Amino acid sequence: MKKNSMFKRAAGWVARMFGYKAESRFGRVMWHVFFTSAAVVTCIVAVALVTRAYKSLKEYHESRKYERRVTSPTYLHDYDNKYVSPYVIYHEPDCYYDCCDTQGYLFNTTIGRRTVTGIDWICRSSDGDSLACYCKNDKRGYFNRFTGEVVVPSQYEKAWIFSEGLACVMEQGKLHFIDHKGQKAIDKEYPYANYLYDYCFHNGLCEMLGDGGRVGLIDKQGDWVVDPIYSGMTYYSKGFWEVYDNDYNYGLLDANGQVLLPVEYDYVDVREYDSCIYVRRYDYIEQVLDLNCNVINPCNIESVYYIEDGEVKKAVANCKSYRTYNTFGLMDKNGKVITAPVYLSIKAIGPDRYHCWGSNGYQILDSKGNVIEQDMETIQAQTK
Repeated sequence: MKKNSMFKRAAGWVARMFGYKAESRFGRVMWHVFFTSAAVVTCIVAVALVTRAYKSLKEYHESRKYERRVTSPTYLHDYDNKYVSPYVIYHEPDCYYDCCDTQGYLFNTTIGRRTVTGIDWICRSSDGDSLACYCKNDKRGYFNRFTGEVVVPSQYEKAWIFSEGLACVMEQGKLHFIDHKGQKAIDKEYPYANYLYDYCFHNGLCEMLGDGGRVGLIDKQGDWVVDPIYSGMTYYSKGFWEVYDNDYNYGLLDANGQVLLPVEYDYVDVREYDSCIYVRRYDYIEQVLDLNCNVINPCNIESVYYIEDGEVKKAVANCKSYRTYNTFGLMDKNGKVITAPVYLSIKAIGPDRYHCWGSNGYQILDSKGNVIEQDMETIQAQTK
């Protein structure tokens, strides 16, 4: 009864706030209707607030559960996993999927846990060396790719993969070589050049920058086998070193650093897929050599064209033009080369006359390559 009277007094107080008076039957009915409506609305709002709080709390617990799971030492992501050996996986994170784990890690499948975390990138040797290079906090080190354990901590400014048992590293701006235990293997230091990116041994030789700013080859004792006299070099897997000077004249060295082709070519390309060497001198003639630098094709021709003269009634001229490296030369009908490919265009102006235009002007040639006429610019260029 007491509770009932308190309920009525509260209802009356609320009703009187809105101007209702309990002096009639209608007034009392309105009090009850108003109070009941207010109570229902209050309950709905309370239920909505409690439901929302419950969902927010549930989402928070789910996110914490997922975060604990993905950072667990035994959790292995499904995305961007790469085997570095049959027993070790490197997880390279994808920010789209791994929003809670933005760095890579190594995972040993044998023991079922991560061995190294916080990795930025890794790089392993192509020759199957047991140690692979990794970067953590912008420092380089090495790990055993069969166990995933760190062998050389990340402490170097720069580091390269192991090649033939040695690895090049940089400390305080200087390069030196270490062995698999992280100990100095060559008691010499070398300057660093950012345009040399290999710093790996090939057949016992490694490209290196000398004190004079030129490039040469050192052996595993750190001695110069090829003196640093070149501006740059590139290694080919067939065992060749392409070298060039300041004027971008190219040459070729063999696997032991001996000169195969002098530095006097406009172009040298060792094409490993067909075991040939393509060279081009400055007269635009491209030759094909075998891997012993013997000439296979003295003039490599890409395509041959019939030349038609410019008369109203067109006729095929006595000679053909051939193209190599976007320049043209003249050959007879039997395929014998008459001129070097030094012209930018060749047009027949008669059955036995050819307008040959080059960088210094034009010449009129006959079918034997004899000059019939040439412009003053060509004459001046030849008499300089």
